[in-house]
Amino acid sequence: MTESTRAQADIVPYTAEYEQLVRGWIDSEETYRHVCQATDFPPPEDIVGNWQRVDVAAYILLTDRQPVAYGELWDRPVEMGAEIGHLLVDPYKRSRGYGSLMLQLLFERASGRPRVQKVMLHLFGGDEIVLGCYLKAGFELTGTTAAGSGLKMVRLVE
Repeated sequence: MTESTRAQADIVPYTAEYEQLVRGWIDSEETYRHVCQATDFPPPEDIVGNWQRVDVAAYILLTDRQPVAYGELWDRPVEMGAEIGHLLVDPYKRSRGYGSLMLQLLFERASGRPRVQKVMLHLFGGDEIVLGCYLKAGFELTGTTAAGSGLKMVRLVE
């Protein structure tokens, strides 16, 4: 783990006070495509607010009381699992281990839920750095997404 991620860090429930900050982390067309599969950059002002739903648990990763990453857990009861979605790291904090840390903490939250046997995520856009982050966090490539435009990755709960 890098020096940056050794600092005091934890995930806390997302609140609307972080909406514009998190939206600002969608800093390029490439990031927007990877996170949302969208191409109409820049994203709408209310995009992060629109992600909030009853079946979604959204979190902020705080380190030294500063927000550095955002991610969601989506219930997938039919698959006896949970899915990690909309993972974003502050552009000034990328490649420092925060994405891997956020994935690990989200996995721990998901694996503590009843009937969750696996945690899934999808990789869109083929970013090798993001793929490395997912692999480092213990996820394995299992195939392509249903639409065929991305890769499906899974980590089993032991």
